[in-house]
Amino acid sequence: METLKLKVELSELYRLKEFINIHYKEDIQIRLVVEEIFVNIVNYSGADYIIVNLELDDCLKLEFIDNGNMFNPILKEDPTAPESLDDVQIGGLGILLVKNYADDLSYVYENNENHFTIIKNV
Repeated sequence: METLKLKVELSELYRLKEFINIHYKEDIQIRLVVEEIFVNIVNYSGADYIIVNLELDDCLKLEFIDNGNMFNPILKEDPTAPESLDDVQIGGLGILLVKNYADDLSYVYENNENHFTIIKNV
């Protein structure tokens, strides 16, 4: 397992992308999932740190750990699909994107930390 500890700043997204690219040739789905989760933690969690664990065997496993407010994105209700492009509103679709692009998701809150794991078959 490879581990990267990040500051809770949007500028750290570059370091996170480089970290993933060293171990896995990033595709667009992984890129979007990583950006969505990281940006949500930075913008909404109130965390002091973010740790990302990466494992690559027969699947890519990314675990995001933060000490912010307890939040299980798996339980977030999916938004209602808009009837037309004119009805599309900004926000609220990112977690749905994560749910659709990941092959498996899990969440645990332990030791005052969120542990959100994304698995993508490779």
